[in-house]
Amino acid sequence: MIGGIPALKIKVEKVRVNGSAEKIYFSTEYGNAVANWDGDLPEEGMEYFVEIEISESLILGSNLKICEEEKFTIGMEQNSVFLIGCLESIEDDGYAVFRFGESIISLEIEGTHPLESYFVKVVPDKITLYDVKY
Repeated sequence: MIGGIPALKIKVEKVRVNGSAEKIYFSTEYGNAVANWDGDLPEEGMEYFVEIEISESLILGSNLKICEEEKFTIGMEQNSVFLIGCLESIEDDGYAVFRFGESIISLEIEGTHPLESYFVKVVPDKITLYDVKY
């Protein structure tokens, strides 16, 4: 947690701009992945503290799965990013709090809800990173 902000420390390995899409290849203490970037373009080789956004709704059994492994992990499988973390809380309306290391990520879950305090694997279509400028 950085100054009270639940941010993730990343190192930018590579930046790719394709039209208006800005993708970054990055590493963390939990693994490596690729994400969209929102804001001023980061510099390769530099470290940033970021917030992670997952804007799509998740569905248990589809892009959200109960995970046996209780270890924070980020990586790539078949060109898709995945995160393994702990589902800390979930409301009746599907709003959920997902802990990834010291980071907190808001999720929206549709349909059947998994139990709280379980480790889950999230496989969204994309993730977006925002520099918290700390």
